[in-house]
Amino acid sequence: MGDDSIDLTTPTKGLNDPVDTLEEWVPKCDEEIKPVVGKVFDTLEQGGDFYQSRFKTCVWNSESPDEFELTWKAIIIDFKLEENGWLSQMYDMRSMWIPAYFKSIFLAGILRTTSRSESENSFFGNYLNKNLSLVEFWMRFDSALEAQRHNELLADNDTLHSMPELKMHKDIEKHGREVYTHQNFYIFQGELWSACVDCGVEETKEDNGQLLIFILEQLVVNGNKVSKHRKVVYNPSNHIAHCSCKMFESEGMPCRHILFVLKGKGLSEIPSYYIINRWTKLATSTPIFYYDGNVLEACSKLESESKLISDAWAKLFKCMHLAGTCKDKLLLVINEASSIEMKLTKMKGDVGASKLNELESFVGSTVPKNVDILPPQPSNTKGCGKRIKGGKEKAMEQQQKRTRLCKTCRQFSYHDSRNCPTKSSS
Repeated sequence: MGDDSIDLTTPTKGLNDPVDTLEEWVPKCDEEIKPVVGKVFDTLEQGGDFYQSRFKTCVWNSESPDEFELTWKAIIIDFKLEENGWLSQMYDMRSMWIPAYFKSIFLAGILRTTSRSESENSFFGNYLNKNLSLVEFWMRFDSALEAQRHNELLADNDTLHSMPELKMHKDIEKHGREVYTHQNFYIFQGELWSACVDCGVEETKEDNGQLLIFILEQLVVNGNKVSKHRKVVYNPSNHIAHCSCKMFESEGMPCRHILFVLKGKGLSEIPSYYIINRWTKLATSTPIFYYDGNVLEACSKLESESKLISDAWAKLFKCMHLAGTCKDKLLLVINEASSIEMKLTKMKGDVGASKLNELESFVGSTVPKNVDILPPQPSNTKGCGKRIKGGKEKAMEQQQKRTRLCKTCRQFSYHDSRNCPTKSSS
């Protein structure tokens, strides 16, 4: 058995071929294998089958705590690791790091692998380093955030002005394209494709007005075909279903098993229950008025007005989204907007005064009636007239002139009769 002092830099061989370093055998996406193999086995040949085919599958593919515990115990027995202290310690804290224990908690898909944090580290590594001062760090960090916001704006522009390609041309797929952003639609499209290709009904039961649908799914794990049994509880009255894989509860995206049931029931649109606002095209259309959810004390009385402004903007964005590029719908929006504009023009109320009151409450001071301190008069600071030439510069300019005959001294020189030296001396 291995311990913490095992040297991982010079393994004898990896799997079937000899290797010189651990990095030659370990894929970049599986950096976590290094501490696992080092603490359990002496060589990569022993740790390869343990990690790639058993341990990794047990950690990431277990869908419930019971399934994880059964698989873990089978691995410990098969590889005779009952006395390994490190694995025993990790098993005792399994509720803190095994994804199966967080399936019912919505984490927006961040608990998958370490690739997301590694991607962030790589991104900020292009802007930051350990030798920066605090001011330089802040400026570069701000530049990195601006770059991320720019990429987000580009993605929003692509989402609003282009449409992803359909694979199956089903109504529910078209509805997903209209609702989700491009990146989230591709996830939804992949689940819908698997629902049509890989899933089938194994058994159906009825219990207290709900349908219990047992689905058999065909998966490929480590190059081997595996059959997985899923249980979907479906309510026909509101078309809400819950699956044993809990993908929707943890990631906010309906899984292939739920989509398989909805497709089988002939639904042409995704039920609103499964449409999470943060994955839709309109997620960022609502203006944000407060930072970190904090409301200034001086502006607390304007909270209700800001809420109305936010709701009004959301309605306008939604109307434009529904209109799309349809000429009749756009004309309807224009006509209704013109009617609203006329009504608002006739209503009493000084918009400028309310805006001024808003700014005064934000600053905490009122605008004075008499202004005694005025800005200074502009002055010209770009030179003081003609530049004074130096002696060397004058001599160089003199040499560039051609000589001519002076009528006073009758000599060829750089002067003439008006500025002849002999004339001034006489």
